[in-house]
Amino acid sequence: MLKLQVSGKAILSTVRCRRQARVSGKAILSTVRCRRQMSTSSSFVFGPYKIDPREVFYATPLSYAMVNLRPLLPGHVLVCPRRLVPRFTDLTADETSDLWLTAQKVGSRIETFHKASSLTLAIQDGPQAGQSVPHVHIHVLPRKGGDFEKNDEIYDAIDEKEKELKQKLDLDKDRVDRSIEEMADEASQYRSLFDC
Repeated sequence: MLKLQVSGKAILSTVRCRRQARVSGKAILSTVRCRRQMSTSSSFVFGPYKIDPREVFYATPLSYAMVNLRPLLPGHVLVCPRRLVPRFTDLTADETSDLWLTAQKVGSRIETFHKASSLTLAIQDGPQAGQSVPHVHIHVLPRKGGDFEKNDEIYDAIDEKEKELKQKLDLDKDRVDRSIEEMADEASQYRSLFDC
């Protein structure tokens, strides 16, 4: 368990629970998976859009991680607060801590999974910063040498994808860029990274 102390209040966030059990004289590790946290919320929202729970691969009581409708690179995912919060400064201290701890954990696992050597973590906070969906979210992108000709081009690419996504979502409420099956399959692979 991860204990966060903020403004004199302690909150407990179950990141992963383990318990030892004895079966036939052998010790086995039993894991309470992240799915338990996801099942406590029957739905997820991203701004005005309802997110299919199959797109979500990790969740805490305050944050969740989902696959991206239009990824720039393999492994490009989003980490969001569960509460619909348009701007970063509107997050509570507990939400801010949990969001970044979730991004750290997700980033580490996604980087390893994709055999990357680095991560880009980015937030576009407000419309003039390129935010297309009014819900705080951290872009987590595993990086490899040569994935962009100039390393900082990633930020232009994120901005361009956000603009395209805004136009696409304004015109197409069905989110047809990637099929739900493709996104659910990717999320399922990532979900396994958080099992013991």
